[in-house]
Amino acid sequence: MKSDPPVSTEHVTESVTQTVVAALDNILSPYIGVFFIAWAVTIVSTPLMRRMAIRFKIIDQPDLARKSHLEPIPYLGGIGIFLGWLAGVLLCGSVSPHLARYGFKTVQFPQAIVWGAIIITVCGLVDDVVRISPRVKLGAQLIAAGILASNNTAGTSLMHSVLMALHLPDPELIAGFPYTLSYALGAVVIALFVLGACNAVNLLDGLDGLATGVLGIACLGFLVISCYVAVAISNPNADPSTADLMSDPVRVVMCLAILGALLGFLPHNFNPANIFMGDAGSMLLGYLSATTILLFAHGLTMGPQLVCAALIIFALPITDTALTIFRRLMARQSIMEGDSQHLHHQIARGFTNWGFGHHMSVKLTVLTMYALSLIFAILGCALVFLRWRFVIVVFAVVFGFVVVMAYKSAQRKVLLLKGTAAVSVSDS
Repeated sequence: MKSDPPVSTEHVTESVTQTVVAALDNILSPYIGVFFIAWAVTIVSTPLMRRMAIRFKIIDQPDLARKSHLEPIPYLGGIGIFLGWLAGVLLCGSVSPHLARYGFKTVQFPQAIVWGAIIITVCGLVDDVVRISPRVKLGAQLIAAGILASNNTAGTSLMHSVLMALHLPDPELIAGFPYTLSYALGAVVIALFVLGACNAVNLLDGLDGLATGVLGIACLGFLVISCYVAVAISNPNADPSTADLMSDPVRVVMCLAILGALLGFLPHNFNPANIFMGDAGSMLLGYLSATTILLFAHGLTMGPQLVCAALIIFALPITDTALTIFRRLMARQSIMEGDSQHLHHQIARGFTNWGFGHHMSVKLTVLTMYALSLIFAILGCALVFLRWRFVIVVFAVVFGFVVVMAYKSAQRKVLLLKGTAAVSVSDS
């Protein structure tokens, strides 16, 4: 196997510095309005959604067995997030042609992403209002994934790169039609990414401000990689301070719109929350996260490496989902059956056992999860600057630590429940 070339600390520092300076001067500045309009629309529309939810009684009632809130909390926060994100994207579409005269490339934001987001949000909204079966939500997620696949959003590029790396052919599946093996595999990958991310964020959304902050940190990591793509990959031989850095700004616009919407929603959602994002918000954020990760593979020779980096950034929702599936399978429960054994539930119980009150335990748990998310985000960003083997080793250590601690905590909970049941039987 070919070894990685040595990378000096000075080279890494210089590369990071050039990327940051070029990002601020040439990449973020033309589109920073996307962030601010998404933030403003979300922070203003969220209270309106709250009033509407209260008026129509779209409320999440307390459930001490599975939920952390003690009072009824209205839904529809996800609609505020969607409106903010959409406003940022639409602003980019209206302003982008005027930026061309200043040397910045016009952003061609894929309409397939917008249509998929609309479908996902509408499905989540219906579930928040009247409750629908998981199969219907799964169908909506597959439709959104199908729209992305039909638009050839990154899946084909990713699988073509993988097939080339494995020295495997990429033949046409049907003679005379432009459907290759990489296209079919890419469609499957897109479906898996969308379904996995939508449900991962939905499972993560269990405490006030948890999913909002974790996804905000992840999106910040995506933004760093997006700036690196524009600087170092789009023009690898150019001077970052003078090059046409906006050769592919879609990723940057996507991240700015998501980040602005999340930061606009967080003040309303952090503990004690006055509104929840609901399935409309969690499914939308999962869909947008999956789409952003896939965009890193679109038309780039370093696509697989960048996708791996983005997956590391998104590792906390992935870890929680993997642990949940494993735990429920081991307990012979349906993987669709809810419980209170998620990673954040276990951390919260630990703080409660240490004597902290309910609200303080929730705050400390959320901040702990933020710290874990930040660690994964730093490791993911480091993958594009440092030797990948070093980053993977560190990631494996951190990931293994989280998994082991979660497993031991869940095991103690099971033993405690068995002990309580045994005492109850003996008393009777």
